[in-house]
Amino acid sequence: MSDPTTCSASCPALRRREFLGAAAVTALTLLQSACGDGEIGGTGLDDDDDAQGGGILLAAVSQFAALANVGGVARVDGGSGTPVALVRTGAASFTALSLVCPHERTTVNVNGSGFLCPNHGARFSGTGIWQGGQATTDMKTLASTYNASAGTVSITR
Repeated sequence: MSDPTTCSASCPALRRREFLGAAAVTALTLLQSACGDGEIGGTGLDDDDDAQGGGILLAAVSQFAALANVGGVARVDGGSGTPVALVRTGAASFTALSLVCPHERTTVNVNGSGFLCPNHGARFSGTGIWQGGQATTDMKTLASTYNASAGTVSITR
């Protein structure tokens, strides 16, 4: 048994500073996972780090009648992960928007050719621009790519 007051190559020492640093990182990681996204109120949905799905969403345009025409809007997430709407902006162009309200993170509803927050009345255009109601910012645009030959839009959420 080695003497606890001495240390050699066979007895690696953990310095106090290293131990405290590792303990602090571990504690912060545990707090973050226990406390969620740090937002007060709302639904807990986080469109930046979505614990419910995230990743790539593939939407087949033909499955949504509203997307047959320019200006059409449809919710395309299928009820899982971050709620996502797709807006047809041209014959071969689309805009994907997170349906998480930038004010209180409630799921925004498709309302005709635009969007409406059911909790605070914020109204957004079909391109996600805030138009009135509760003062907030514009909706978050998500990266998307249209594959014309497959008739699909890949959306990164």
